[in-house]
Amino acid sequence: MNRGTPQAVLVAAFLLVAGTAMLAVRGHERTLAEGSVVLAALAPVDPRSLMQGDYMALRFAIDDELPQRPGEASGRTDPLPIFVYLALDGEGRASLAGFGDSLTPPVAGQVAMRIRWRGGRPSIGPNAYFFQEGTAERFAAARWGEFRVSARGTALLTQLRDANLERL
Repeated sequence: MNRGTPQAVLVAAFLLVAGTAMLAVRGHERTLAEGSVVLAALAPVDPRSLMQGDYMALRFAIDDELPQRPGEASGRTDPLPIFVYLALDGEGRASLAGFGDSLTPPVAGQVAMRIRWRGGRPSIGPNAYFFQEGTAERFAAARWGEFRVSARGTALLTQLRDANLERL
């Protein structure tokens, strides 16, 4: 093996990793710029962590309506459903409209979100929201999570909102 081969392999691997990361970032940027705004009711759990800084542990109200065991909604034994369909009111507040094991175009006034499985439990969003140290009082008023949702069902939590839907 000549000297240039290991270097060429390392350069190719680096380019592959960097290209994949760039595609993921570009996809998330597109979701943030073009995604539908969806507001999901949330229930704050624990507003502080001494080891990680200030954060709010999140649990979304819609999570309580999701099947708690794989296949519960469809009667199948595999981990379904994969998508939840949410009906949106005039202000973007979401309510459960149905489930699906594949992405189908939602009807007017609805949006599809991919379900995340964390520790064997389904959720529509992340389990924590980190914020700047010393601002915990402001985020204690959070009642809604604001998501940007792509046409492919990818959801990114962008903001927290209070009971009056004002951004915190």
